[in-house]
Amino acid sequence: MQLFLSWTSGSVLVGYLLALGASPTHIAFVGSVPFLAQVVSPLGAWAAEVLGGRRALTATLGAIGRASWILAAFLPQLNVPDALRPTLLVELVFFASAFQAGVGTVWTAWMGDVVPDDHRGRYFGMRTGVLGAVGMLATLGAGAFLDRVAAPLSFQLVLGVAIAASFVSVVLYLFHYDPPTEKRRVSLRQIVAIPYGDRNFRRFLAFAIYWQFVVMLGAPFVIPYFLEELSMSFTQVAYWSSIAALVSLASTTIWGRAADRVGNRPVLVLGTFLAGALLPLNWILAGLTGDLRFIWISAVFDAVAWGAITPAVFNLALGSAPRSGRVAFIAMYSVVQGAAGFLGGAVSGPLITYLQGIDYPAWMGGWTGYHMLFALSGVGRMLAWPWLRKIDEPRAWRTRDVLRAAGVGVRGAARGRRR
Repeated sequence: MQLFLSWTSGSVLVGYLLALGASPTHIAFVGSVPFLAQVVSPLGAWAAEVLGGRRALTATLGAIGRASWILAAFLPQLNVPDALRPTLLVELVFFASAFQAGVGTVWTAWMGDVVPDDHRGRYFGMRTGVLGAVGMLATLGAGAFLDRVAAPLSFQLVLGVAIAASFVSVVLYLFHYDPPTEKRRVSLRQIVAIPYGDRNFRRFLAFAIYWQFVVMLGAPFVIPYFLEELSMSFTQVAYWSSIAALVSLASTTIWGRAADRVGNRPVLVLGTFLAGALLPLNWILAGLTGDLRFIWISAVFDAVAWGAITPAVFNLALGSAPRSGRVAFIAMYSVVQGAAGFLGGAVSGPLITYLQGIDYPAWMGGWTGYHMLFALSGVGRMLAWPWLRKIDEPRAWRTRDVLRAAGVGVRGAARGRRR
C-alpha cells in the first residue's frame, strides 16, 4: 500500500503532470482535489454502520479506487487532445481519491477498535516510521528510474507497478482482524449531524480546518519549487524524502512514546510550531543562497516535525471521538479536513501566480513568489497552537510543563556528562 501511495503522489505525480504540460493551476489542484474528495467520507461511514463488518467494504472501495489508476497510466495513449490530458489526470486523481477517502475513514475507525488506547502513540509512531522507510526505498527507486528513462513512459511504468502492488494490499485487508461490530440503523443525516453535537469534537474540527488550510497554502508547490526553482533532479528529491524517512524511524517512535506519557495535544503544539518555524525557513534559504544543504537540513526537520504531527493528530482524532459510532466522527473529520485542504490548495494556485508577478526590491536578495508563499504558510503553521489549547484531552500535560520537564532532563544529562 505504501508503494502505491508513494508512486501516485509527490514527485512522481507532479513530474507526470509536468511531462504532460501541466500549468501551475493543475499542480495546485492535483494536490488539493484528494482533500475535496473526502466530502464523500460520510457515505463510507454510513455503509460501515449499516453493514457492521469492515473487511469486505474496505477491500471493495480500495479495489475500485486503485483500478481507476489504470486509466491514468495509459493517459498518453488515449485519443484526447494534449492540452486536456493534465486536466483529465487531475479528474482521475479526484475519482480515485473519493474511494480512498472511504477506505481511510473506515480503516481509521477500525484501527481505533484494534489498537488499545494506552498504546496508540507508540504503535502508530512506530508504524509511521516503518512506512516512511518503505516509502523512502520506493521514492529512491522511482527517482533513479525517472532520471534514466524518458517521459512519459517512465511515469507509466512506475504507475503500473504501483497499481499491481496496491491490489496485493486489497487482498491483505481480507485477512486483517476485524472486531465484531453491531449493525446500526442510522441515516446519512445522523452520520453528518451527530459529531457536530459533541462540543470537544467541534473544537478538534476547528483546529483541523485551520491546520489543513495553512499547510495546503504552500504544500502543493514544494516539489515544483525543488524541481524548477532549485533545478533538483528526481533523484535529489528522492534523497530529500529518504533523509526524512530515515530520521522518522527514530523521531516517530520517540514522539509516540512521549504522546502516550504527556498526551497528544502538547506533542501537536510542538510539532506544528516546528513545522512552521523550521521547514519553510530552510526552503527559502536554499533558494536565496543556492545552497542545497539547507534542503537536506529541512529533511531532518521535516522528520522531527511531522514525526510528531502525523501520529498525534491521528490519535487525537480517535481520542476526541466516543467509541460508539466512532466511524461517523472520523468521517466528519475527513470531510472538514478535506474541504479546508482543498480550499487552501485552490487558493495557492492563483496566490503563487500573483506573488510571482510582484517586482520585489533588490535588497530582498532574489526573493520570489515561492519564498513569500512559504513564509505565509510558515507563519500560519506556527500559530496553530491557540486552536489546540481549546481541545480537552484527559491526562494531557500543559505544553509549558512538557518543555520544563524536557529542559530539566537536558540540564541533568549535561551535568552528568561534565562529571
